[in-house]
Amino acid sequence: MQKLLWSTLLLSSTSILLYASLFETRQIDCGEGDAKACFEAGKAYSQEGYKEKGYDEKKAASKVASLYKRSCELGYAEGCTAYAMSYGADAHKDPDKDARYYFRKACESGDPTACTMLMMMPEEK
Repeated sequence: MQKLLWSTLLLSSTSILLYASLFETRQIDCGEGDAKACFEAGKAYSQEGYKEKGYDEKKAASKVASLYKRSCELGYAEGCTAYAMSYGADAHKDPDKDARYYFRKACESGDPTACTMLMMMPEEK
Protein backbone atom coordinates (compact mmCIF):
# COMPACT_ATOMS: atom_id res chain seq x y z
CA MET A 1 0.00 0.00 0.00
CA GLN A 2 2.83 2.38 0.87
CA LYS A 3 4.52 1.69 -2.49
CA LEU A 4 1.27 2.57 -4.26
CA LEU A 5 1.00 5.83 -2.32
CA TRP A 6 4.60 6.80 -3.15
CA SER A 7 4.10 5.86 -6.81
CA THR A 8 0.99 8.00 -6.99
CA LEU A 9 2.79 10.92 -5.34
CA LEU A 10 5.74 10.60 -7.70
CA LEU A 11 3.45 10.43 -10.73
CA SER A 12 1.56 13.53 -9.57
CA SER A 13 4.80 15.45 -9.03
CA THR A 14 6.08 14.39 -12.44
CA SER A 15 2.82 15.51 -14.09
CA ILE A 16 3.04 18.94 -12.45
CA LEU A 17 6.62 19.35 -13.64
CA LEU A 18 5.72 18.24 -17.16
CA TYR A 19 2.85 20.74 -17.38
CA ALA A 20 5.10 23.49 -16.05
CA SER A 21 7.82 22.63 -18.54
CA LEU A 22 5.34 22.33 -21.42
CA PHE A 23 3.80 25.68 -20.53
CA GLU A 24 7.15 27.45 -20.33
CA THR A 25 8.40 25.99 -23.63
CA ARG A 26 5.14 26.72 -25.45
CA GLN A 27 4.99 30.25 -24.03
CA ILE A 28 8.46 30.98 -25.46
CA ASP A 29 7.41 29.57 -28.86
CA CYS A 30 4.21 31.62 -28.67
CA GLY A 31 6.23 34.78 -28.10
CA GLU A 32 8.07 33.93 -31.30
CA GLY A 33 4.79 33.82 -33.26
CA ASP A 34 3.91 30.10 -33.19
CA ALA A 35 0.09 30.05 -33.17
CA LYS A 36 -0.26 26.39 -32.16
CA ALA A 37 2.24 26.92 -29.33
CA CYS A 38 0.06 29.75 -27.98
CA PHE A 39 -2.92 27.39 -27.99
CA GLU A 40 -0.93 24.63 -26.31
CA ALA A 41 0.45 27.06 -23.71
CA GLY A 42 -3.09 28.09 -22.83
CA LYS A 43 -4.17 24.48 -22.63
CA ALA A 44 -1.18 23.51 -20.46
CA TYR A 45 -1.67 26.49 -18.15
CA SER A 46 -5.31 25.65 -17.66
CA GLN A 47 -4.56 22.08 -16.56
CA GLU A 48 -5.39 21.48 -12.93
CA GLY A 49 -1.91 20.14 -12.24
CA TYR A 50 -0.11 23.37 -13.14
CA LYS A 51 -0.64 26.10 -10.60
CA GLU A 52 1.98 28.63 -9.75
CA LYS A 53 2.54 30.14 -6.33
CA GLY A 54 -0.22 32.55 -5.39
CA TYR A 55 -2.56 30.93 -7.94
CA ASP A 56 -5.58 33.13 -8.59
CA GLU A 57 -8.32 31.49 -10.62
CA LYS A 58 -9.55 34.71 -12.28
CA LYS A 59 -6.02 35.82 -13.23
CA ALA A 60 -5.25 32.33 -14.52
CA ALA A 61 -8.45 32.27 -16.60
CA SER A 62 -7.56 35.67 -18.06
CA LYS A 63 -4.03 34.48 -18.86
CA VAL A 64 -5.35 31.36 -20.59
CA ALA A 65 -7.85 33.46 -22.56
CA SER A 66 -5.13 35.85 -23.68
CA LEU A 67 -3.00 32.92 -24.91
CA TYR A 68 -5.97 31.54 -26.85
CA LYS A 69 -6.66 34.99 -28.31
CA ARG A 70 -3.04 35.31 -29.45
CA SER A 71 -3.30 31.88 -31.05
CA CYS A 72 -6.42 33.03 -32.88
CA GLU A 73 -4.80 36.28 -33.99
CA LEU A 74 -1.93 34.23 -35.43
CA GLY A 75 -4.42 32.19 -37.47
CA TYR A 76 -4.96 28.98 -35.47
CA ALA A 77 -8.65 28.03 -35.78
CA GLU A 78 -8.77 25.97 -32.56
CA GLY A 79 -7.31 28.96 -30.74
CA CYS A 80 -10.27 31.05 -31.93
CA THR A 81 -12.70 28.39 -30.71
CA ALA A 82 -10.99 28.11 -27.33
CA TYR A 83 -10.90 31.90 -27.00
CA ALA A 84 -14.60 32.15 -27.83
CA MET A 85 -15.34 29.57 -25.14
CA SER A 86 -13.28 31.50 -22.60
CA TYR A 87 -14.23 34.96 -23.89
CA GLY A 88 -15.80 36.14 -20.64
CA ALA A 89 -12.59 35.40 -18.73
CA ASP A 90 -10.46 37.83 -20.75
CA ALA A 91 -9.96 41.03 -18.79
CA HIS A 92 -8.80 42.81 -21.98
CA LYS A 93 -11.48 41.69 -24.42
CA ASP A 94 -12.46 43.85 -27.36
CA PRO A 95 -15.85 45.47 -26.69
CA ASP A 96 -16.61 45.55 -30.43
CA LYS A 97 -16.32 41.77 -30.76
CA ASP A 98 -17.95 38.94 -28.88
CA ALA A 99 -17.69 35.17 -28.67
CA ARG A 100 -19.83 34.86 -31.81
CA TYR A 101 -17.13 36.76 -33.78
CA TYR A 102 -14.44 34.28 -32.71
CA PHE A 103 -16.64 31.22 -33.30
CA ARG A 104 -17.41 32.53 -36.79
CA LYS A 105 -13.72 33.16 -37.48
CA ALA A 106 -12.84 29.62 -36.34
CA CYS A 107 -15.71 28.07 -38.30
CA GLU A 108 -14.66 29.88 -41.47
CA SER A 109 -11.14 28.56 -40.87
CA GLY A 110 -12.44 24.99 -40.76
CA ASP A 111 -13.00 24.13 -37.10
CA PRO A 112 -16.23 22.06 -36.98
CA THR A 113 -16.57 22.54 -33.20
CA ALA A 114 -16.80 26.29 -33.74
CA CYS A 115 -19.46 25.82 -36.42
CA THR A 116 -21.52 23.71 -34.01
CA MET A 117 -21.11 26.25 -31.20
CA LEU A 118 -22.10 29.07 -33.54
CA MET A 119 -25.30 27.24 -34.55
CA MET A 120 -26.18 26.72 -30.87
CA MET A 121 -25.87 30.42 -30.01
CA PRO A 122 -29.03 32.53 -29.89
CA GLU A 123 -29.69 34.76 -32.89
CA GLU A 124 -28.08 38.20 -32.94
CA LYS A 125 -30.43 41.08 -32.20
